[in-house]
Amino acid sequence: MTLRRSIQSQSPESGLWQFAMLALLILSPECVYAQQALPPAAIEQFQHVIGDRVEAVTILGGDYGAAGGIYSFRGGSLTDLNITKAGGGGIVATPGSLGIDDLKWAPVLQGTIGYSTAENTFASGYLQGNRTLYKIFAVEVGGGARFFFTDHLSITPTISGIYGHIENTFKPQNAVGDSVKVAANGTYVDWELDTWSVVPSLELSYEYLWRRITFVFNSRYNFFHTESFKSSSPVVGVSGDSQTWENKLDVDIPLGWKLFNRELHTGGFFSRTELFGGAATGLNANNYYTVNGRVVLDMPSNAWHLRWVGFGFSQFWGDTFNGWTAGVDMRLEF
Repeated sequence: MTLRRSIQSQSPESGLWQFAMLALLILSPECVYAQQALPPAAIEQFQHVIGDRVEAVTILGGDYGAAGGIYSFRGGSLTDLNITKAGGGGIVATPGSLGIDDLKWAPVLQGTIGYSTAENTFASGYLQGNRTLYKIFAVEVGGGARFFFTDHLSITPTISGIYGHIENTFKPQNAVGDSVKVAANGTYVDWELDTWSVVPSLELSYEYLWRRITFVFNSRYNFFHTESFKSSSPVVGVSGDSQTWENKLDVDIPLGWKLFNRELHTGGFFSRTELFGGAATGLNANNYYTVNGRVVLDMPSNAWHLRWVGFGFSQFWGDTFNGWTAGVDMRLEF
């Protein structure tokens, strides 16, 4: 009864005042932006950079065969890419006989953990001048077997899986960016995404020893199928296929000099990697080259199969990007 009498006692002026306050709330700038639809031109630009770009960066950050480092892009919207990663792959036991002529085999394991940051700067279009930042965490685990046809020739089929977690943050730089930040928050910008990739690979290797210098030629093909399985956005998802084909010549040269009673080696490799599918579209390149140099120290035979450890430096470049990486160079041998 008290509540009813209170309502009945309200004046007409009080009702008008409440209606006016409600109208002001609905028409406030924040609510106007929230109801504003994202322009088709902005949606088109976001769709262009999300799918293939996320797929490409996940591959670079997660695949153990791809080079980590600092990438600089030219003529595109992706201007800076920084990849920090650790891992590798190889045989983990002494080769054993297959019981067929001289054929031998050995188990292979491979794994990588990587963290990447990539920043898009929109150089043209509706979003010109604005930026979007990606943070990508990726882990790869896999294995297979290496089959030795001779002491020089071998082939290695493997299969691995990559888990990726991507976080997107939109950085407005003008009034258009400010409105997009509000209208697209949680949809095309400021989202999180989890992906998985299955990666079957095949590598052909030929090793040749001339005096004390070792030459190794590798040809490695990878197929990547990537899909998203969890997204904070109802409109963002990834599904695509990529392929890479790397041909590499590696040289190891013992120097005859000793440090800590261990022999120093130098050497490095030169490679060309072909890109297909989403990786090619995302990086806006069909191939890239890598040249590597290293100085390493030979390890004793009882150092848990560690063949050498030292320092390596790589420079890589393509039609639209270039970059470099440096770090510890280690190799295991069984």
